[in-house]
Amino acid sequence: MRSRYQQLAKRAEGWADAQDPAAARGVAVAGWRSYRSVDGPLQSALLSLYILVAVLPSLLVMEEYLNDNPRALADNVIRHYGFDEQTSTLFRGMFANTANHRLGSALLAVAGALFFGLGFGRVLQIIYVRAWRLSLPARRSDQARYATVLAGVYGLLLLFLVQVKELIDAPLWLVATLAPGWAGVLFLFFLWAARMLTYTLVPTRDLAPAAAATAIGLVALMGLSRLLFQFWLNLYAADYGAFGGVMAIYFWILFSAAVIVATASLSPALAERRRLRAAREAPAVTRV
Repeated sequence: MRSRYQQLAKRAEGWADAQDPAAARGVAVAGWRSYRSVDGPLQSALLSLYILVAVLPSLLVMEEYLNDNPRALADNVIRHYGFDEQTSTLFRGMFANTANHRLGSALLAVAGALFFGLGFGRVLQIIYVRAWRLSLPARRSDQARYATVLAGVYGLLLLFLVQVKELIDAPLWLVATLAPGWAGVLFLFFLWAARMLTYTLVPTRDLAPAAAATAIGLVALMGLSRLLFQFWLNLYAADYGAFGGVMAIYFWILFSAAVIVATASLSPALAERRRLRAAREAPAVTRV
């Protein structure tokens, strides 16, 4: 069995090495190898953990100051996703706050951002550095860069909360028309974050395809959540109660983090594909 497994592994490795880097299969193989080199599952778990302990509390604090109704966030999300009565009761139990300790919750959110939130930018930097095989010296400005990325994430969350508040009763077609706008905003954010965290060592043109893929993937996941999140939440809550609801939310965050890590890992393969195609087309253009 061991010999058979080794033979199969060698055949698979040989097939992967034989793929053209300029073809779709070659890009997929290179992207998978890059994903493994950055420890994709581990980085996805770290990103989702930092979002859960640092970003999500800040989201709740923002909502407290945007709305006087302590159930506003839960009610808005329930109406946005069209939850049934069972899921609505569960969700309100997790996210309906009393709004009596705004200062305390704000201080906790700030503490979480200082101790954990900066790790979000640090993990993003590790992903890009490993994927592109860069060597970055440690600099004092790193912490400021991580804080700037975190501030950008908070800005995106604030924009989302305002949209949910203002368009809560809007028809589905109107909400759907905002998807391209969100894709554009997310594209600019991840392109800017990648350039800043890599000290502009990677050209913008090489980072743009991965940033576009990240934006499209996250927007698609947002649209998919409108269809599946209720069933996903009920699935976990049926066995684990309120804790199951927390687990369901965490795993949905993990899916988003996996999209970010996977597309960032794919960026070197996409850049190499573009360069190879340009080099192969250049002689033909010269002859003409």
